Amino acid sequence: MRPPVVILAGGLGTRLRPLTEVLPKPMVPLGGKPLIAHLVERFRETGFHRVYIAANYKGALIKEYVETTGMPAEVRILDSKDTIDGVRLIAEELGDEVVVSMGDLVTSIDVGDQYKLHRETGADATISLTSVDNPLQYGLVMVDESKRILLFTEKPVSLEVYLLSLAFYKTKGVSTYSNLVNAGIYVLGENAMKLITANKSLLDFGRHLFPLMVEEGYRCYGYVVPTGVYWEDIGTIEKYKRAMWDMISGNVPGFKLNGETVSSGVHIHKTADVRGEILPPVYIGEGVVVEEGAVVGPYVSLEGGNFVGRGSRVENSILWQRVAVGRNTYVRESILLNDSVLSDGVKVVDSVIGSGNKVVEDVFSKVLPNKVV
Repeated sequence: MRPPVVILAGGLGTRLRPLTEVLPKPMVPLGGKPLIAHLVERFRETGFHRVYIAANYKGALIKEYVETTGMPAEVRILDSKDTIDGVRLIAEELGDEVVVSMGDLVTSIDVGDQYKLHRETGADATISLTSVDNPLQYGLVMVDESKRILLFTEKPVSLEVYLLSLAFYKTKGVSTYSNLVNAGIYVLGENAMKLITANKSLLDFGRHLFPLMVEEGYRCYGYVVPTGVYWEDIGTIEKYKRAMWDMISGNVPGFKLNGETVSSGVHIHKTADVRGEILPPVYIGEGVVVEEGAVVGPYVSLEGGNFVGRGSRVENSILWQRVAVGRNTYVRESILLNDSVLSDGVKVVDSVIGSGNKVVEDVFSKVLPNKVV
C-alpha cells in the first residue's frame, strides 16, 4: 500500500500577485480546472489514493472547491508558519511514511518511480531533482554516482560557493552531478517524520530539514527526473503563462484539460459556442461564446463563461472566468481576471486586468488592481 500524499497549498503566492489576491496559487486555472485538481488527479493515476491538501491562505476557497466538485482529497486548513507545518500539524493522520508535494507544480514526474527508489535504497528521504542550465538561482544539490545526496543548500547560491563545492568533492575523488535542483516532491521515511515532529524549530524542508539530514548522515537520496519529463512551477506570472502554453500545446503528459481535443492544439468544451476563427494552440472552456468574425489564438486560454465579440482579436492571453471582450477589441500578451469587462474598440496589451474591472480605454503594459476579491 502506498503512503498518503500531502500537497502543500498554504503559501501567499506573493510573486504571482495580483492573481493570488483573487485565488490562492493552487487554485489558479489551467485548462478549465484549478492546478490543485490536476495535481490530485495525477497522484491518483500513479497509485497514490490518500491525498491531503494542507491549506492556509484563502484555504476556504480550496475547501469549497473540493466539497462542491467531490474531488477525492481531504482539506486541512492549518495555522502553518512554513512548509513543514503542513505535514507536522497532521502527522498523526499520516503514519510513518508520506509523500510531500509543493502545490504550485506542473509536472509529469512519475512519483511511483520515485517511491520505488526510496524503498530500494532504504532512504530516510528521497527528493526529486531536476537538471537546469543555471542551478545557482535555485540552490545547490550534489549527489554521488549512487544518487546519494552529498550537499543540499537552498537558493540563492553564489558562483564562488558553487565552484568551491565542486573542487572539494573532486579532491576527495567523488564523482558528482552538479546541475541539479530541488524539484519539490519528497518521500519522507520514519526517521524524517520523527525529526519533523520532535523539532519544532525546523520550519522549511529545503532550508532546514534536508540540509540537517544530509549533514548528520541520514540516508538522503535524489530521484533525478529523467530527460524529457515535464517540470515547471508557476511561482511567477511568466512561469504561469509558460505552463499554460505548454499544457494547451499537449506538452504536459498526464494533465487533462476540461474539454475535447477537436484537432491538434485545439481543445473546446462541449458547451462552448464557437463561430469565430481559432488559431491553435487554444483552450476554450465551458459556456464560452466566440462570435462570428472574432479571431482567438494562437496561445489563448478562455477558462469559462467568457464572451468574445465580433471583430475582436485575442492572442497570447489568458482569460479567467466570466470575462467579456467587446466587439472590435484587441487583447495581446495579457491576463484578464474574473468578471472583467473590455468595452468595444479598446486595446489591452502586455497587461494584467484585475478582477471586476471595466476597461473603457486602451491599456498598455499596466497592472490594474482587483476591484472584486
